[in-house]
Amino acid sequence: MGKHETGKEARMAERRYGIEDFLKVRSSIWPRFSRDGKRLFYLSDASGVPQLASVPLDGSEPTALTRHADKIAMVETSPVDGSLIYGMDTDGDERQQFYLIPEAGQNARALTSNPKAIHAWGGWSADGERIAYVSNARDAGHFDAYVMDLKSGTERRVFEAEGWWNVKAWWPDGRALVLEENRASLDLALHRLDIASGKRTPLTPYDGKAFYANLRWKKDGSGFYLTTDQGRDHVGAAFLDVGRGALDWIATPSWNIDILELSPDEKRLALVTNIDGFGDLTIRDIAGGGERTVKLPAPGVIQELKWSPDGGQIAFTLNGSTHNANIHLYDLASGTVRQVTNSDRAGLDQAATVEPEVVRFKSFDGRMIPALLYRPSGPAPRAGRGAVIFVHGGPEAQYLPNWKPEIQYLVHRGFVVLATNVRGSTGYGRHYAGLDDIRLRPDSVTDLAYAHRYLVEAQIAQAKRIAVMGGSYGGFMVLAAVTRFPDLWAAGVEFYGVANFITMLQTTGPWRRKHRSAEYGDLNRDRDFLTEISPINHIDRILAPLFVAQGLTDPRVPPSESEQVVAGLKNRNRPVEYLTFPDEGHGFVKLKNRITVYSRVAGFLDKHLLVS
Repeated sequence: MGKHETGKEARMAERRYGIEDFLKVRSSIWPRFSRDGKRLFYLSDASGVPQLASVPLDGSEPTALTRHADKIAMVETSPVDGSLIYGMDTDGDERQQFYLIPEAGQNARALTSNPKAIHAWGGWSADGERIAYVSNARDAGHFDAYVMDLKSGTERRVFEAEGWWNVKAWWPDGRALVLEENRASLDLALHRLDIASGKRTPLTPYDGKAFYANLRWKKDGSGFYLTTDQGRDHVGAAFLDVGRGALDWIATPSWNIDILELSPDEKRLALVTNIDGFGDLTIRDIAGGGERTVKLPAPGVIQELKWSPDGGQIAFTLNGSTHNANIHLYDLASGTVRQVTNSDRAGLDQAATVEPEVVRFKSFDGRMIPALLYRPSGPAPRAGRGAVIFVHGGPEAQYLPNWKPEIQYLVHRGFVVLATNVRGSTGYGRHYAGLDDIRLRPDSVTDLAYAHRYLVEAQIAQAKRIAVMGGSYGGFMVLAAVTRFPDLWAAGVEFYGVANFITMLQTTGPWRRKHRSAEYGDLNRDRDFLTEISPINHIDRILAPLFVAQGLTDPRVPPSESEQVVAGLKNRNRPVEYLTFPDEGHGFVKLKNRITVYSRVAGFLDKHLLVS
């Protein structure tokens, strides 16, 4: 049997799959328990775009609850009955509206209907009669807080904001909201807003920059558990006593805690720690401090964790490099994990995918840069391998070892992929995340040159057959790399990236302008520097062929950024391919569009990286 299985795996690994085979692999994410704990609501992209579905926990078949053309981005269940609310935009324009399903199986009705405004979820009140959220309906550059009575459908603006604010939670008695002031990237503050009077009181009077997330109240209103890096380099778990205004630390690991969830009986915390991108799930006893680690069925990223109403189970999404996202249940009594959803793999065998290796390479200043290295299976061709250095967006983000069909497809075609977490990435502490701020930005671009050096010196890839690829901020990094280090790259693949910081800051969504200026630089104070680092001003240095793709409803990086690059290259008779999608925004979501763009990317990289 062992020899037979080994032979079978070898034959499967030799089978050549197309991009459709990888992109048609489906996912199930965002689990939410029904009030009786007998079923889970979740988001499934079985139709090609994420939609709402439900699955009974007795093993019965799942049911699709919505069939929209656009993706559903979130769903939250009522704390008192079977109703639920989901959010959806149009063609990726990020102007999310809310819809209420009174009971599972009934038709949804729109709660908000202003297609020019963004609505960001805040939460249900404890009695299930009201919801809170923020919206920029009054002014596109400012997010005010609203409370809506669900029975009457009337909404009331309870806080007129200046800038970017969010509702993070209701006060347990329903009389106040916890507001988050988003001052800049990773620079947040929490406030109490009294709904009746509109009085706002700081909850986190901290002088430095701090991050706060995962607020989970104690029912008596004495305070809430949360994750924060206040006064620390890494994000830990703490309890904020609202009476004293003080933090009591619970867990302070040398890695970030990404998720915290309080059990219904308030005796335990479920914590997910981010270790080089991989999720580590532990259950901590609050009173005694004891802790147990949950053994996962496979390595990967843990997302959207929730306790069952009776506290006996935990639902979470497990998303890995070689296995698509599915919802799992951890049973506390037995200590076992079982998979609840079975998202279609569309005939793609796991032997056709590879698990990345965590590596670190030395950059110009001796700093070790973390990355995930994907190596194709089988011996390298005599001429050596081509490689793609991938750069994530953000920049306050981290490349994670989850299911990325486009990456797996490139590896399946024989390319090495090095997915970098250059300086400025999150996941490695506040200090590391700040190493690319404003005038330090060129340092992160230099990291890419040293990623190239690493692949060559380690004899992983051929020096003249390495491309750089990324989207959004990663798109800027591609443009910056091919202009600052033009001789290194055989090709560049750039999606909706920043080409000109001046025009981007002038034309991006007004709610983002101040926030982005704190990261990139101020249009007045740093204008000369922003001009200098804008790739469009050095476009004549580009030697590598470039592939550019853009969604035309993108509210973050307007199409004009890509158009400047394409026009500049065409005017200089430089090789460039340009692909646009009228029904996509900041990212490519719809299956037909994803098949189109990644088919084109694969052909482009074949042409410029493979030896004929």
